[in-house]
Amino acid sequence: MTGLTASYVTLHGAGFTDPARTPFAARAAAAARAGFTGIGVQFADLAAHGGVGAVRTVAADTGLAVTEAEFLGGWALAESVAAPSDAEVTLAEAARAWGPLRVTSGEFAAGPADPGRAADRLAELAARLAPLDVTLAVEAFAWGALCDYPAALDVVRRSGAPNAGVMIDIWHWFATGADAAVLHDIDAREVAGVQLNDGPRVRPDDPDMLHKARSTRLLPGRGELPVRALVAELRNLGYTGPWSVEVNDPWFRALPVDEAARQAFDSATAVLNG
Repeated sequence: MTGLTASYVTLHGAGFTDPARTPFAARAAAAARAGFTGIGVQFADLAAHGGVGAVRTVAADTGLAVTEAEFLGGWALAESVAAPSDAEVTLAEAARAWGPLRVTSGEFAAGPADPGRAADRLAELAARLAPLDVTLAVEAFAWGALCDYPAALDVVRRSGAPNAGVMIDIWHWFATGADAAVLHDIDAREVAGVQLNDGPRVRPDDPDMLHKARSTRLLPGRGELPVRALVAELRNLGYTGPWSVEVNDPWFRALPVDEAARQAFDSATAVLNG
């Protein structure tokens, strides 16, 4: 099994869009003790923890690499991305300090997006960030402009960017209507990352989709989704990682950070080990 990353929301101890309850140093220490090799950050959270340099030092002191960051959005519907956004500026600073970085990307706003224009914007961003060893991992959201994984994959392919791929968040994969059959049209090299989680089955037209996306992201193997089957299909494609854990529900985020890290690592490891 390749190393595991604890995605930002998994250990921040608060609601999906709320400021972190658990300081970064405590998250990093707990993740390292549990067995994670990487940790994720959110751009908006960096200032509260001393900025890019301080976060790098804290992570390094625990033996972790900062491997995943979020979120780079707004580009899929943009007329232009010629002027870097605040998120891109922070991302560039972070990548210079931290090294290779996988960045979750996409569009929270409703669409639909024009696939050709979205692909052009993605290509521009990817070209600017390629020298910094940044990979853009494009995620689909049922309520957003890239509302399913075929749409996200189409934009990635049209962009022609070698440092762009899809981020398969297992909860969103099934919530947007995808199943294992969708993988038959994907090359392993087009998958930039996989976020492990679980949950109840949700229809793409569920009127409570956004709330459920932010409150029913369960530990992998603890819900109704065929997580192990999807992991097996990905491996059949030749995918070997990177893997991360993105979990956030009221019960889980109330746990002490060490217990949350342990349960996240153990459940993900059990799934990955079959």
